[in-house]
Amino acid sequence: MIDFAVILFGLIIGSFLSVCVYRIPLGRASGIEEMLEEDSDEAQAENQSEQDSVILNSPHFTQRVTIAFPPRSFCPHCGEQLKWYHNIPLFSFLFLRGKCGFCQAGISFRYPLTELLSAVFAWLSYSTFDTPTAIVAYLLCAAFLVLSFIDIEYFLLPNVITYPATIIGLTIALIQGYAPFIESPPFVSNISEALIGVLAGAGSLLLISLFYTYVRKKQGLGLGDVKLLAVTGAFFGLNGAFYTIFVGSLLGSFLGIALLLLGRGKWSSYLPFGPYLVAANLLYLFYAEQFALIVEDIAMQQMGGG
Repeated sequence: MIDFAVILFGLIIGSFLSVCVYRIPLGRASGIEEMLEEDSDEAQAENQSEQDSVILNSPHFTQRVTIAFPPRSFCPHCGEQLKWYHNIPLFSFLFLRGKCGFCQAGISFRYPLTELLSAVFAWLSYSTFDTPTAIVAYLLCAAFLVLSFIDIEYFLLPNVITYPATIIGLTIALIQGYAPFIESPPFVSNISEALIGVLAGAGSLLLISLFYTYVRKKQGLGLGDVKLLAVTGAFFGLNGAFYTIFVGSLLGSFLGIALLLLGRGKWSSYLPFGPYLVAANLLYLFYAEQFALIVEDIAMQQMGGG
């Protein structure tokens, strides 16, 4: 019964996360999210103008779409605000056969996928950790889901998520040092571990980005990826940050090679790195103890061999 309630809770929150994925990028143009720091002033002005024109010229609303407006979910095609029975997580999508209940336009598969993944991570968090740790783990999973889907669709990792998440991670780490309340690992046990994780994780990825830009004369990684590693370091420390960089790079390489072999990608194609970093974060979150045992075993073998 509790498992069912947890899954239902995950589905409901997943519905809200879908709203965040759609609205946060639009909200950037209304002051909720600043433009990426790596953009030049001229590019920022151009992008801002484009975003403003898209939203201001929307035939559906007389003011810009944000997280708060409109208060009810709406169809992005016809602008009709959904009835409550159009918005039942997962089931409405299946009942409506993936189409809007008003205009019959197709609904993105991202919506039920976000809801389903949210439910899965809610259940995984509940079944893996004690209650306080499970709450923190699921909230982090929710943030990672939103970041991942936004990066896939918009090649963007919004500051409105990465900055607060990093601050929250550091705050939790500070509390952990005096009154531990969540499990370590996977989470850090004190503020020192978190700060080292932020500096080493984000710093390492920043150096990789700068080196790539210097060698290839074009940008390979955005600062959004660096900020995502700051979130990783704040919650998981040095081990988690390096694990995420290594595993995320492997996952990205495997998929990139697979796309090339299937003829669906080019060497010059740009793939968002955020989803791979998110996948690595999630693997570390739920399998950190196994990773720690592997590292310890390797260290013992090296010591024994010496």
